[in-house]
Order: sequence, then structure tokens, then C-alpha cells
Amino acid sequence: MDNFEYLKQISASTRPAKPATSREVSKSLIAKIAIGGIVLFFLIMSLGLLLGNLGGKSNQLTLQLYVRTTNINTTVAKYNSSLKSSRLRAIGVSLSTVLTNASNQLSNYITDGGENRKALTPDESLAKTEADLTNQLDLSLNNSKLNGILDRSYDNEIGLQVSLLLSLISQLRARTNDADLIKILENYHSSLYAIHQNIEAYSNPGD
Repeated sequence: MDNFEYLKQISASTRPAKPATSREVSKSLIAKIAIGGIVLFFLIMSLGLLLGNLGGKSNQLTLQLYVRTTNINTTVAKYNSSLKSSRLRAIGVSLSTVLTNASNQLSNYITDGGENRKALTPDESLAKTEADLTNQLDLSLNNSKLNGILDRSYDNEIGLQVSLLLSLISQLRARTNDADLIKILENYHSSLYAIHQNIEAYSNPGD
């Protein structure tokens, strides 16, 4: 290889790369925008699915709270008149009033003002779960009534049910941003907590 050929080779290897044309830059930019759009689309879809699932859970919990509130109210009303303690009877009557008000408000919310009464019908699984819970409560209170210890059992059993209701309300409150439902839940929780305090005071008169 002579000197001239050698210099040409060196010149070719060190020559700067050909700058990209405007068309190439444009294609690259379009590709990046397209990829970014696809990523954003899937992110929005994922967020939508997440919010949808949370909304579904919120709706199911709202219905569960309604069903349990209604069931417990029926049981409370059934045994209130059989209580020997006038103080415990008064607590039972107050509890029944709170449960009735909450049941009416939840029913109105779930059915959108009464337009969709079918929305109050739980699915088979939820209906069975809540029915089993109510039947156990009723069986316990009925046995206690037959054995002459209804007051003691009522105090324990209803106190437990009130605690479970408070927990369910708190779970639902944490999962919803609906202002109307939040108002119902906060009023319900406040009234129910006062009942819970009265039951605790009855159970522990020395504290």
C-alpha cells in the first residue's frame, strides 16, 4: 500500500458520521411518542381497573353493612322486651333506633333514592354468610332466655355485634370517597360508638 492509499484509509476511518436527516429525526421522534402513548394507555387502563375493583369492593361492603344492620336490628327488637334490666332495655331500644335509622339511610343510598330496589338483594354467598351470623346470635340469645340468663348473654353478644359493626363501618369508610356515603357512615359510627360505650359501662359498672 503506497502513502496515498494509506492516507485515504485513515481519512475514511476518522471521517465524522453522516448527520441524521430531518426525516430520520422525525421518524425517531414519532416512534418515541408512539411508545410513550402505548405505555400511558396501559397505565391508565391499570389505574381504571384498580379503581373499578375498589369501587366493587366498596359497593359489596355497603350492601353487607346494610344486610347486617337490618338482621341485627330484627334480632335486637325480638329480645328487648324480655330483658329484666331496665337499663339494658333502654340501651337495646336506643340501639334499635340507631340501627333503624342507619338501615333506612343505607337503603336509600344503595337504591339511589328507591329507584333500584333490586340493589338491596345480596348474592347467595353474602346472604348465607350474614344469615349464618344472625342465626347463631338468635340461637345463643334464645337458649339464654330459656335458661333465665338472657341479660348476661344479651350484654355480651350484642356488645360483640356492635364492635363488629363498628369495624365494618371503618373498613368501608377507608375504601370510599363518596361524600354521601361518608356522611351516613360517620353519623352511624358516632351513634353506634355511643351505644358501645353504654354497653361497656353496663358490663363494667365499677370502672
